[in-house]
Amino acid sequence: MKRNYVPTGIWLPLLSLVALGVAGCGGDPVDSGATESASAGGGSQGGVGGGAGDGGAAAAGTGGTTATGGPATGGGDPGATAATTTAATTTAATTTAATTTTGTGGSTPVSCDYPAGYENGSITWYTLDQGSIEVNCSFEIKGRNPDVVAHVPFGGGQYFAAMNTADYNDAAVCGACVEVSRDDGRKVQAMVVDQCPIGTNPKCKAGHIDLSKNAFLQIGQEQEGYLGTTNGGAVGKISWKYIPCPTTETVSFRLKDATNQYWNEILVEGHTHPIAKVDVEINGTWQTATRQPYNYWLVGDGNMGSPPYHVRATDINGSTVEAMLELKAGAQPASAQLSACE
Repeated sequence: MKRNYVPTGIWLPLLSLVALGVAGCGGDPVDSGATESASAGGGSQGGVGGGAGDGGAAAAGTGGTTATGGPATGGGDPGATAATTTAATTTAATTTAATTTTGTGGSTPVSCDYPAGYENGSITWYTLDQGSIEVNCSFEIKGRNPDVVAHVPFGGGQYFAAMNTADYNDAAVCGACVEVSRDDGRKVQAMVVDQCPIGTNPKCKAGHIDLSKNAFLQIGQEQEGYLGTTNGGAVGKISWKYIPCPTTETVSFRLKDATNQYWNEILVEGHTHPIAKVDVEINGTWQTATRQPYNYWLVGDGNMGSPPYHVRATDINGSTVEAMLELKAGAQPASAQLSACE
């Protein structure tokens, strides 16, 4: 939703307070199945056998608030003049063409450097209609009933997850894929697209994942609700680990504001491994961006100079992919995927 260049950080704390006021909390496992993730727009109260949506705080994509109640866009003066840099460190040649370029993406496999999983985890389930205007990682919601999120490579986009606050780690695992196992041998794979906020639900502690309902049903029954006896659940033992995402896409980038040349943020999508770093080349010098809790990356005050913007994403394994971004809406693909890892 366009804001006519007024920083959304001015308005969205108020929206977040509203979301917090209407959000419901997951009840006792006997009464309600799912916990709350940090989907946008607050959550519903849930009912018997159902989940209390992922509410509390909103997610961020184009106009929600963050999982912690902060602004969805960050700061920056959209009316500022072109950004300047004074750093005299390593420089790279500025590319003026609007075509994409790549770094090490697609080369020989590298070593996987994934976070540790959990032998003693737990899971619940939720649906987007329980309060999700957007998901906290800012990926596009493609459908409801059944719920489908963009870039999710499992279950036709239906098998996704909201990660607990500690492991969400300010969006560090957005776009990561996980494999969840039950002690009876059943397994399901899902992509992290959301946050399950401990601030509004005690179930969302370290090791907990709130799965989309259709993902949960691959290893549990709806009425079981809260699985993971070694992490607070009523039945079943749950373990989970991070895995490479089996995406067939190339990495793509998206600008938060399609028309504002004085302020912007960057979203990275369609990656096989979690993204650890984003840099933007400004006046011949690479500037490191700061990841926002809603998964967009902000460089300085948001002024990246004149388009096209030369950007570089680095995953947790050290592989990189680059692209030249025009000032326009929609996904802008790089020409490669990040390197496989083993």
